[in-house]
Amino acid sequence: MNLPALIEENESIRAKYDYYRSLGYTDDAAAVFSTVTYGDEELVSLVQKLTPDKTRTISDLAAWLKNRPEARPDEAFSNYVEENRPRPSVEESPEFCLEFSAAPPSWASAKAQPTMAKESVKACMAPTVAYKAEESPTGRFSLDCSYSALAGRSRSAGSSRASAAKAPAARSRRSPLRALAEALSTDSYETIEEKSAKSVFTSPTSTFRMTTSNASMGIIFNQLRNGRRVNLNQVRIEEVLNYFDYAAEAPESEKFRISTELLPKGDSKKLLYIHAQAAEETKGHQNIVLLLDVSGSMTSKKEVTQEAIATIFSKLKTGDKISLVTYSSQDETVLDGYEIRSEQDKETLMGILYGIRIFGGTFGSAGIETAYKIGASHYHPDWNNQVILITDGDLNFGITSKGGLEKLIEQKKKSNLFLSVIGTGLYNLMDDKLQVLSKHGNGTYCVVNSLSDVEESINRHYIALTNIIAKDVKAQVEFNPRFVKAYRLLGFENRQLSHEDFTNDAVISEPYGSGSHGVALYELEMAAENSTPASDLKYQTPVLTDSDELGTVKIRYKEPLSEISHPVEATIFNKDCATANALLAYLLYCISEKLRGSDKLDAADEAFLADMLTDRKYREIAGTNLEKLELLFDALYHNSSRKY
Repeated sequence: MNLPALIEENESIRAKYDYYRSLGYTDDAAAVFSTVTYGDEELVSLVQKLTPDKTRTISDLAAWLKNRPEARPDEAFSNYVEENRPRPSVEESPEFCLEFSAAPPSWASAKAQPTMAKESVKACMAPTVAYKAEESPTGRFSLDCSYSALAGRSRSAGSSRASAAKAPAARSRRSPLRALAEALSTDSYETIEEKSAKSVFTSPTSTFRMTTSNASMGIIFNQLRNGRRVNLNQVRIEEVLNYFDYAAEAPESEKFRISTELLPKGDSKKLLYIHAQAAEETKGHQNIVLLLDVSGSMTSKKEVTQEAIATIFSKLKTGDKISLVTYSSQDETVLDGYEIRSEQDKETLMGILYGIRIFGGTFGSAGIETAYKIGASHYHPDWNNQVILITDGDLNFGITSKGGLEKLIEQKKKSNLFLSVIGTGLYNLMDDKLQVLSKHGNGTYCVVNSLSDVEESINRHYIALTNIIAKDVKAQVEFNPRFVKAYRLLGFENRQLSHEDFTNDAVISEPYGSGSHGVALYELEMAAENSTPASDLKYQTPVLTDSDELGTVKIRYKEPLSEISHPVEATIFNKDCATANALLAYLLYCISEKLRGSDKLDAADEAFLADMLTDRKYREIAGTNLEKLELLFDALYHNSSRKY
């Protein structure tokens, strides 16, 4: 097999190869990683027989592939299995099972209607595709699919690998299985209810959980790449803003540096841009427990999961400890405190990954219990002590409710281990559950579904992902009624708090990782100069302050292992001063509202958006964000039903 030629002739494989090389992996390792993905039973069988010495798994696999006559690794694995373990011929392929938590609302795409609980239904979705649906005694439904592959050989849906090089025409058609998956999508998001403006006289302060999360942007990119409609609940404006880079100075002595900008937008309105930049702090070593979902629902995400894991392994240094716990129908400890002693160890770890099979249900709570237990056994007070969960969040055994998961993580975080979450999935991402896990676990949350997502959210921001420098970060903005009549916090709908919550240390918030930032944007309705608002209340005549300040931003946070809050604050001056930071945030806000299908944009917003898009004027404010902006606009123009 000519691996170099295979890499060169396929743009996608080449991109993966280059990425793995950039992480420091050897040429042979990068060649294997870019063409072989963990999780298949055929690969596991080969690895077990081919490489008894686990330290040589990748090098032995590379040598084996080079000596095979097949053109592609998947063909070589299949042939090897058949050569060594013959299977009887069958008319149909093995069955492929998808599970979902409730009866699907519509079976129109399948052209059949199940009428009784235990009755199987079989219908033809395409000349070579059939399915049957059945309800189990537990009330769960399963969907079994079987089909014939393009070459005429029967395959199960979970192991089909049609390449672009071999079947370009087939790849251009919409896959029947993908169409079915879309119809039965079980994505779950917390409901967003957009807020109206508030009067400064009745609500003088605005309080919210500050966040550095950018998970929503990963979800949006995923939807647009796959031609799926973006809905309101997927667009958390604050997380879209956080995904992009801004020019900001790092704090010198404080934990945070707060900066503000004021941007006029017409009609007596202004935009207030707030940026909270965290200090950069590093620790000498890491105690990382990688908790990996290997249930059947992760089959379609195994490629991006492998890229994420390889990235995490590449960040380990001599003396660091890595543990690996997998869970499906049950949990398994694959590595327990493996100490890194050389660069070769990272390749060894990837070889161990290739011995893991994806199958079964999702007993996530058992995996969490085991991961925290192992992390606690290797705990070191001066290290980063972190559990990193990679999953789609589709938990269907053990503790599965958001309330139950919240209680579990609240209990486990007393061990001083932090839980960060890497979410992945196109059709069954349980985003609402993953938010609960990361928030109550004092960790961060990102969503990855492509190589570019992994490079941005894990590779570039690995220190922020694993090195938590502050927790329970809250923000409160107090406005001066002399200048501000009303305000609207853009986004943060599900992160708003009461005035009293700001100083109540029992009310939790979200963490900050090393060097990370959080952005907030307000739309302000300005008061007429030197005017006194009228009031028909007998005992509440407004009295305006004579201060020239427009307001004050306050932040409270706790040290990672403390329960005592510390304050930081900054003054907002009533002076128009907007850089590319505020303009970029404004542009992203307008795009977010368009994605939501919202009616919140006014004439000034629409004009600003049109101006930014004309002749790509946004390039003037893009800075280091140009590639990400171009990717966003390209997806919007070519993949979305909405045109801008």
